[in-house]
Amino acid sequence: MNRNEVGTLKKGLDIFHLISEHPNLTTQEIIEKLKLNQSTAYRLISTLEQNHFIVKTRENRYVVSDILISKLLEKNRQKHDYFLWRSVSFMEQLSNKTGETTYIGMLHGTEMIITQAVQGNYATRTHHEIGDQLPLHTDAIGKCLLAFQDREEQTRIIGKLSFDKKTEHTITSLDLFCKELDHIKMNGYSLDNEEGEVGVRCIGAPIYKGNQVIAAIAMSGPSVRLCQEKDTTHIELVKECAKVISETLN
Repeated sequence: MNRNEVGTLKKGLDIFHLISEHPNLTTQEIIEKLKLNQSTAYRLISTLEQNHFIVKTRENRYVVSDILISKLLEKNRQKHDYFLWRSVSFMEQLSNKTGETTYIGMLHGTEMIITQAVQGNYATRTHHEIGDQLPLHTDAIGKCLLAFQDREEQTRIIGKLSFDKKTEHTITSLDLFCKELDHIKMNGYSLDNEEGEVGVRCIGAPIYKGNQVIAAIAMSGPSVRLCQEKDTTHIELVKECAKVISETLN
């Protein structure tokens, strides 16, 4: 591979990394952020799209392709199979006890990716699927995962967050968000108080393998059922579920 080919490959990888960390960028935004030549950018973006690395949304913005995510999940499935298999029964117990949906998620760049889901029993419930990605700053699992990163890694990731305002409750202040993360780490649980979606609350807790937090579990449901008055009970249930899953991994 000659120097020109290496340079072209690097530019293509730069585009892919930018989109993976900052989804929903337009072509022009990509050009401006990476300071690329327009014709080169269009050619590389088209190549990435044709090879299913990225996909254009209806709003003409680019995100990482679901096809690629599915393939990566499949490739990593054997690595996580034991963990996912062991976690399901405990998730089902939590969902059966509360009637609410439970999720497990892992860190994926500046987002959280759902790796396991057990649907609740109510007709009205939250619904995400395995492979769905959610912003770290608006989600109970995402905030929990970020809170338990070492300080250097936490700072690096926070520096890449856009802090988009999803609802009137979304935390968009860097100072308040960092205080929230400190609170989560100190207390061992996280809350999403309608920060990602109005009318939906979530309670999360970290899942450990050894001394490392590798995932987090959350219970999610309408705020009328997962109301603050019941937080004490629900928090203990979620933390206990996370604890027993962690114990099976150690």
